[in-house]
Amino acid sequence: MRKLNILLGGLIVLSAMVCAASAADPRVTIRQTSDALLQVIREGKTYFDKDSDRYYQEVEKVLDPTIDFDTFSRGVMAVFYKRATPVQRDRFESTFKSGLIRTYAKALLDFGDQSIDVLPADKPSPEPDRDSVKMEVRSKEGKVYPVIYSMRLGQDGSWRMYNIIINGINIGLTYRNQFASAMKAPENHGSLDAVIDAWGETIAHVDPVTQGGPAVTGESE
Repeated sequence: MRKLNILLGGLIVLSAMVCAASAADPRVTIRQTSDALLQVIREGKTYFDKDSDRYYQEVEKVLDPTIDFDTFSRGVMAVFYKRATPVQRDRFESTFKSGLIRTYAKALLDFGDQSIDVLPADKPSPEPDRDSVKMEVRSKEGKVYPVIYSMRLGQDGSWRMYNIIINGINIGLTYRNQFASAMKAPENHGSLDAVIDAWGETIAHVDPVTQGGPAVTGESE
């Protein structure tokens, strides 16, 4: 069951991360670009064992322009963001991006027969530059996993995802808690550099779908 949660969570996160490039309604593009990502995954299964780097690069090509990694990573650092230097912020964003893509891209390889439905908006967003998109992932056994994506409209007219809530688990908050815990860990001595350097190992053993915190709203939403 844990493996199913990890794999399903990986699929949801990565398929959800492929947000709108320039559409007025991000729901349309989520469906279109999710299909593109799933094609990358299907092809990746045929060569991953021999060339995993190629697979990660292909996934990154799809995700890179459509995720607001700056806002996402800033929300994870939370109060420590103001303490960080510009170099440290950039380093963490790069490390966070690499770890997130590799963790879930690998999990996606075992994705099975689940179906994905993007739901219509309940009501117009009160903020023209922000939106929440709901999706349901249905397993072949009929179990439904609700997903909510937090998106922001950039000045370039592109919608980008900056957080996701899976089955009530706030992914951004989960990683924020992990970052705060790492800052308090005795071996890191409160050093931002130490936490950033070890971030990949910090999240390697964390399944955000089963070890997350409660869904919240706000900058890290």
